[in-house]
Amino acid sequence: MSPACHDRSANSEMKVATLRMGAWHDERNHVLTFPRGWDVFVAEPQDGPQIDESQIDHAFAHPVGTPTLRDLATGRSSAVVVVDDLTRPTPAHRFLPRLVAELRSGGIPEDRIDFLIGAGAHRPMTDGEVRQKLGSEIHHRHRVFQHDFMSRDLRFVGWVEAGPVYLNRHFLDADLRICVGAVIPHGEAGFGGGAKMVVPGVAGRLTIAHLHGGLPPRGSGVVENDNGQLDRRGWAEAVARQVGVHAVVCCVINSRRELAGLYVGDLVQAHRAAARHAARIGRTCLPRDIAERAKVVVVNAYPLDTDPIQMGKSISIARECTPEVTIVVNAASDGVFYHGMGMGSGLSWRRLLRNVPGWLCSPASQQAWLVGLRRVASQPRLAARLCYFSLNHLSFSDFLRNDGRIGRSKPGAGSDKANANPLVFSPHFPEWALHRKYPRAALFRDWSVLAETLEKRLGSARVLVFPCAPLQLVEFAQEKPNAP
Repeated sequence: MSPACHDRSANSEMKVATLRMGAWHDERNHVLTFPRGWDVFVAEPQDGPQIDESQIDHAFAHPVGTPTLRDLATGRSSAVVVVDDLTRPTPAHRFLPRLVAELRSGGIPEDRIDFLIGAGAHRPMTDGEVRQKLGSEIHHRHRVFQHDFMSRDLRFVGWVEAGPVYLNRHFLDADLRICVGAVIPHGEAGFGGGAKMVVPGVAGRLTIAHLHGGLPPRGSGVVENDNGQLDRRGWAEAVARQVGVHAVVCCVINSRRELAGLYVGDLVQAHRAAARHAARIGRTCLPRDIAERAKVVVVNAYPLDTDPIQMGKSISIARECTPEVTIVVNAASDGVFYHGMGMGSGLSWRRLLRNVPGWLCSPASQQAWLVGLRRVASQPRLAARLCYFSLNHLSFSDFLRNDGRIGRSKPGAGSDKANANPLVFSPHFPEWALHRKYPRAALFRDWSVLAETLEKRLGSARVLVFPCAPLQLVEFAQEKPNAP
């Protein structure tokens, strides 16, 4: 363990923890006070400073593995820029005007530069959210489309590595295709961003089902897959290469949701450079004895605390320790518990059975399922996932008419807060949705009530806090310094 790592950890002892909450919505610090006499250890990431305008200019002037965007735009008549949605912390408004200036300098007219929200199977963004994400200038001067994974704006491209590829026509029809996204740890693709902006970003439901069910994951924080097996990121990159992604813009985010790094260039090379930077930002050096002795682990969902359904990306870090109780701090700012493929929302037999008739009438759906099933026949877990995702789609309009309304009318479960796990502190997380996904969880709107409940349950305890869990990658130290 390096001295810097040791010092950072040792200086983190305190009786309170100040956590950032509310990405994109009422963003502010929130002070959590723990019971008197408790030992609190805040496991800070290595982190990094925000980059300035000159560093943004440098990223566009010196791309990784490609010519500049200006050169790529030369001789082309149109461009589409795919940008991730508000579930991701990318401060795209900071650099999109610079990106547009590059394309215009290369000869593409302003009115032929379009933007496409690569929402995958997430809900559509409101007009105000689009303006917030892209910035007022881009929102006002350019056409902005929102991807719908079940719309008629999809086109069948063909089969790539035995997977069906349906993509958004606005993406396919442009002469120049650029993808913008946040490169943060991801439990299925190693890191986000890059080719994920194509699959699932602008993909149809059959393509998304194959991605999540027909292929093994790449673990969170894994930059390169060295086992020779095609995984989810590898397949997404194969699709993006085949259809033609001319450049990516990969953003590294720090603990305050600031732009800490920007990498422009090749689909893979720029992404890997950003991933390595993100790994340094998120590196959290933790003495193993502190993790083993902590009765309580607190994970803060910031900066992925806008969409409630993203909470799994935060809670996973607690599993690397062995706490008696896990606490999740999650603003869940938009309060809409929707994912069109059911990611993170638990099993809904009503939803699956409702889609069976359509599946039986769709030769394309059956073919995609059969081809994928042959690939994973020897892997029961993947085969089950493929069946689940092949039948689990739900449009946002249907959610609003049916599942969302039904869910909101149901009373919350899990009233036994004394024995619940995890405990969730959230101003906006829908209670019905929490207990659909986490049946043993308990929801608290008031931190003081949660702390009182915890004190009655445990008496005294050692607490380990991860202040920006979705960004953090734990590295257990070998030394055992004096722990709190």
